[in-house]
Amino acid sequence: MNKRAKMRLAGVTAIILISVIAIVAGVGASDGSYSRTVSDVTENPDLVGERVRVTGTVIPGSWNRKSNPMMFDIRDEGASDGPQISVVYNGSVPSTFGDEITAIITGVVNEEGVLESDDMITKCPSKYESATGALTVAELLAEGESVIGKSVKVTGSVVEGTIAPPGGLVRFTIADEGGSPSVDVFYDGALPEGMFDGSQVVLGGLLDENGVFDAVNVALSDTE
Repeated sequence: MNKRAKMRLAGVTAIILISVIAIVAGVGASDGSYSRTVSDVTENPDLVGERVRVTGTVIPGSWNRKSNPMMFDIRDEGASDGPQISVVYNGSVPSTFGDEITAIITGVVNEEGVLESDDMITKCPSKYESATGALTVAELLAEGESVIGKSVKVTGSVVEGTIAPPGGLVRFTIADEGGSPSVDVFYDGALPEGMFDGSQVVLGGLLDENGVFDAVNVALSDTE
């Protein structure tokens, strides 16, 4: 290949590469794939009317899954205070959604600075805990009224098909090996990454008068 042919080939290759980069960039910009922080959005009025992807932490107590559409607030991931964005969400709520979960939300910022979205995914925390000293479900129920309202630690496996989104009376059900006995669990926090049907979990919380375990923390057993 002579020098002129080599230069022509190099030029064509450069044009192709530039075109591919432009296409990828255009697709990314159109679907909001350039992830922004909450601070980015609150500090940039030029984003009003734009479709953006925002990553933030769900502020505890800010949401009500039963509202239609669902509404909640987020702040910068890992921050305990600072700028907040209100989200109006019209979509399927992930079962892992909950207080302090990291949510990646794609939508349009309206003139009031509210993020209107129909696209959300969640980043689940990884959390493991030892079941040492935890009660089995049978032991918990055998304690009866003596443990009602008292903080206890209990372990069991997640009953198949019971994991539900937050906001209901029951988030999931756990049972001892063999599937019996079982107890319903109420929990509005973020479920740990890797928690599925059959997972062995360790819960902290209390048993209420209706026989529902009100969990304040949920972790996978470190034997998982």
